[in-house]
Amino acid sequence: MSTGITHLVDLWKEGYSNHIEKYKPYQAIEQLKHIAALFCPGEFFYFILNMHNLELEYVHPGVQQFIDIDPEEATIESLLSSIDPDDVPSVKAKELVLKQFMENAVPPEELPSYKMLYMYRIKDKCGKYRTMLLQVNVLSVSDKGTIEHVLSVHTDISFMGVQKTETVSFVHLNGGKSFYDVNLDLDNLVFEEDFDKSDGVSKQLTKREVEIVQLSSKGYSVNKIACSLNISELTVRTHRKNMLKKTKYSSMRKLVTKCLMEGII
Repeated sequence: MSTGITHLVDLWKEGYSNHIEKYKPYQAIEQLKHIAALFCPGEFFYFILNMHNLELEYVHPGVQQFIDIDPEEATIESLLSSIDPDDVPSVKAKELVLKQFMENAVPPEELPSYKMLYMYRIKDKCGKYRTMLLQVNVLSVSDKGTIEHVLSVHTDISFMGVQKTETVSFVHLNGGKSFYDVNLDLDNLVFEEDFDKSDGVSKQLTKREVEIVQLSSKGYSVNKIACSLNISELTVRTHRKNMLKKTKYSSMRKLVTKCLMEGII
C-alpha cells in the first residue's frame, strides 16, 4: 500500500475512529441494498464503512467493474489502492475539507441531511483511467455526536467528458443551506455566507432546462434530446443558449460539471 493511501487511512483513524468507543454494526443494510436495487444499474459501486474500525460492512458487487477484487474480501485499503497516485494528495486535501465540515460547519445531528461530493481519478483493473464522482452520506451519528457509519457511492462519469474539479460541495438533501465548490485552502476555510451560494445554478434553471442538462449529461445529441422531450431541435438549442447566457458558462460541458457538483444530476 502506498504511503499516500496509508496517510489517508491514518487521517480517518485520527479524525473519526479514535473518537468512537465501541463497535456498532449498521442496522439497515438490507433495507439500503433493497433501495439501491430499485435504481437502474450502471458503472458505479458503493460501500458502508464503519468508522469505529474502518471495516467495510457491505461492498456493492459493482466494484468488480473497476477493481479485480471479491467484494466480500475487500478492505478499505484495497479500494483506495485504485486511486490514481497523482490524485492521492488531492483526495487527502478533499477529505480534510470534509473533516472540517463535519466537525465545525453544522451540528452532528444534521450531518445525515447532507450529501458531500467531489471528483477523483482511478486506474481500473484494465489500466484505464476513469473520472469518478464520490458522494458521501453520513448514515448514523452516536448520542455523543461522533460519526458511526458512512455511505460512500462512487460513479464513473468519464463518459460525460466533464473536467475534474478541485473543489468539494455539500448539498443539503432537504432544501437547507448548501455549500458549493468549496476550495481546498484549509488556511482560509470558513463555512459562512461567502460559501453559501444559495443562488447557485439550480436556482437559475427552469424545470425544462434541468431536463435538458440531465439528458446532455448522458451524451444525448440535440436530436435525441428533442425526441425524448417531444420538442423541436430549435427549442432545445434555444434552451441551451439561454442556459449558458444566464449561468455565464462558456460550454454545456462546463455547465454539466457545475450541475454535478450541485447534485442536480
